[in-house]
Amino acid sequence: MEIDKENLKNETKETVNQVKDTLKNVDINKEAKETKGFIKEMLVAPFEKIEKIAKGEEDAFKKAIVLLIVNIVAVLVAALISAFKYSYGSLGSKLWDLITAGISPILAILVPAIIILIMNKSNKKPLTTIIATLVVAEIPSILAEVIDIIEVILPRILLISSPISSALSVMTIVLTFFGMRTLFGEEKESFLFKFAGIKFVTALVLYII
Repeated sequence: MEIDKENLKNETKETVNQVKDTLKNVDINKEAKETKGFIKEMLVAPFEKIEKIAKGEEDAFKKAIVLLIVNIVAVLVAALISAFKYSYGSLGSKLWDLITAGISPILAILVPAIIILIMNKSNKKPLTTIIATLVVAEIPSILAEVIDIIEVILPRILLISSPISSALSVMTIVLTFFGMRTLFGEEKESFLFKFAGIKFVTALVLYII
């Protein structure tokens, strides 16, 4: 598999610039309101919404950045509460846990996005479209992260919240599979092994850090 380094470099540079522009010009109240409405639409018709984004029919990159920030904040808050709630572990290890907690949501999107960009030669998509598709597919997991914060504060709700979190995780896997398959434009059966490979490499990178 040949890697077009120049294309990868240009796509990455363009995406970084778009992220900078998004963060620089973002209207928090406006984006929060629009993202809230977007999530409602997503929950009503998740597959249709992801298909539109993956095919480039709907530009959801700004909303994806907002959702990713929400995800990072939720993970960091849960990690921060856990760090102060439990006394075991040195200050250095707790600090490292917070750093990895903040990096993990970014890598969980960036690693598969770059792999898809490199592999998907027959149905090329911009990196921004790939990232938006993957982040939107993560919406159930982002909701699960919010539930995790409540669980850390109120452990007694685990009996109720645990099955909900598990169901949301399954939904994320299904939506991610559908989103990736749409990006590649492949049939379900032929894409299964490719999907497993992308998820394995992503999990390996996250495990290493």
